Amino acid sequence: MTKRSVGMLAIALALPVLASAQTAGTTQGGSAAPSGRGAPPAQGNYPPYTRPVTRYVPPRTPDGQPDISGLYVGIPLPRNIETPLAPAVRRSANRAGGEYMFGVNERARLPEGAAVRPATVDPADGKIPLKPEALARRKEIMAHQTEIAHLDGRVLCLSPGVPRITIPQVVVGYQILQKPGAVVIFYEQNHLTRTIPLDNRSPLDPSIRKALGVSRGHWEGNTLVVEVTNFTTNFENNWIMGSQGNDGTAGAEALATGHGIPHSEAYRVTERYTPIDANTIHYEATITDEQVLTQPWTVAWHGFARAPKGYVPIEYACFEGNSKNLFLMTDTEIDDIRVEVP
Repeated sequence: MTKRSVGMLAIALALPVLASAQTAGTTQGGSAAPSGRGAPPAQGNYPPYTRPVTRYVPPRTPDGQPDISGLYVGIPLPRNIETPLAPAVRRSANRAGGEYMFGVNERARLPEGAAVRPATVDPADGKIPLKPEALARRKEIMAHQTEIAHLDGRVLCLSPGVPRITIPQVVVGYQILQKPGAVVIFYEQNHLTRTIPLDNRSPLDPSIRKALGVSRGHWEGNTLVVEVTNFTTNFENNWIMGSQGNDGTAGAEALATGHGIPHSEAYRVTERYTPIDANTIHYEATITDEQVLTQPWTVAWHGFARAPKGYVPIEYACFEGNSKNLFLMTDTEIDDIRVEVP
């Protein structure tokens, strides 16, 4: 792996946080759930996941696409990313949260009826289907979170991939634009943009790789289905998933956040964007990587809520060498440290 020398490492101001969503009413599987967030059920004993069924028919764009365009904000996850393999360790809130979790824009809330289950819906027990060697690698990564080179790529201001870019974050929104033959998604986080062609063009050469991969989309009824391939694999910090900052104090088997899982060159993702009413888009992603996973891994949640009136996307900025912010998130001192990172 080629490496380049960099100075003091960058840090993101818009911090990933663990979503503390509410669950209430009737679950997606149809069973009753307690009011409020409630206690989680016994490990693996979750209500069944079913894709949302809706009679909503979105308006059409001039070229006939279902019109899902507009400004959106993320809806907090119904629970964690995964069911831990070992009892989860309760950690204190990240110290940086108090500084940066400001209420510039309204936060969306889970609708009544969100299921009391992690974002992982397949396998049904909510556990990420890691191969033994991938779990061993995850343990190694999470055991070295005081070492800069092993930190989460988001801490280093690297672009998160798919589906991680869709994990809802504090004061981070999305804008969906549509034009003939394409859907474009602008992510307020990292000021990233994806263009999703709808014209059945052939995939790019496998040697061409991008942090957000290469997208090819089509409509199945009112659902936008996107196949994503050609992801970069030149650094281990671009993890598949991750829903909050993590300082490594929780062992890898006790994680509920999806942290610490790099992907291989075989990594590919199938996304599904389903408008369930005029203001909500359900998100589903199936992750396949035969070198890391024992089976395909699917995550799903109500992903996008129509932004409130007056919502304004703001600049997302990272600052190389911001040692104070890195210390706030990881308790790691980087003053006078220079390291090699990919």
